[in-house]
Amino acid sequence: MIINRIRVRITLFSALLLLIGFGTKPAQSEALTGEEIIKKSRDLIYQVEDQKNTVNLLLVERDGSKKKIIASRYWKNYRSKEDVDSKMLLITEFPPDSRGISFLIWDYSKLNKGDDLWLYLPALRMVRRISAQDQNDAFLGSDLTFGDMGQRRLDEDVHTFLKEEDYHSVPTYLVESAPKEKSSIYSKKISWISKKDWTVLKIDYYDRNKKLLKRQTIDWQTVGGLFVWKETKVTNVQNGHRTLFGVEGLEVNIGLQDGDFTERTLKRGGKR
Repeated sequence: MIINRIRVRITLFSALLLLIGFGTKPAQSEALTGEEIIKKSRDLIYQVEDQKNTVNLLLVERDGSKKKIIASRYWKNYRSKEDVDSKMLLITEFPPDSRGISFLIWDYSKLNKGDDLWLYLPALRMVRRISAQDQNDAFLGSDLTFGDMGQRRLDEDVHTFLKEEDYHSVPTYLVESAPKEKSSIYSKKISWISKKDWTVLKIDYYDRNKKLLKRQTIDWQTVGGLFVWKETKVTNVQNGHRTLFGVEGLEVNIGLQDGDFTERTLKRGGKR
């Protein structure tokens, strides 16, 4: 009888411990969806109001031959004001025969509205609007397209959480993003996103035949507590071509204006 009472007390005590959490793992928060994870990685970028920097591109062929391109980059966050997410201006400074070639990109937040891209060719003194089809072309001969240089809206892709995985000892979420439009050159992208700070560390791009096309890795830096790219490397695994993007002279929140992202600014070579 006494033994039974002791057993009952032990059972009740054990149940109480379970209820108040002793000897158990902390309760896990509700799992995030793929779209929520991607949104957190995008929100990280849009903490910056604007930025100016120099971009060094190194194009490396399979045989090891190299080409260097230097460009000035200006970017401004519009926070969906008048349906605009951001604007970016890029002006080529080197090599000399490409100096002055400029690109202007407007990213929109409005549903079903594609990005606007313009190209300025100083030799012809002409601004050309880049069509949606042309956005699949290589950007300055690199392994990123014109479309890759912009920021896709969340609703343009179907985002699916795949699993958790360590990437270079960093715990990450793996998320698959499949484009909704049939004209995309990609069947999907898979992103490795840090669980700690939501930085995107790696992206695999798959072609329309669902074969790995290229791989992008990204190194980040903080300026004034804000996360911005430091360097990114893109390798086309199908043809062996590589592109390295390095960032120098970075300045953030310097007060860029609407007038710095117009066709007129495009022609004159940006904010000097």
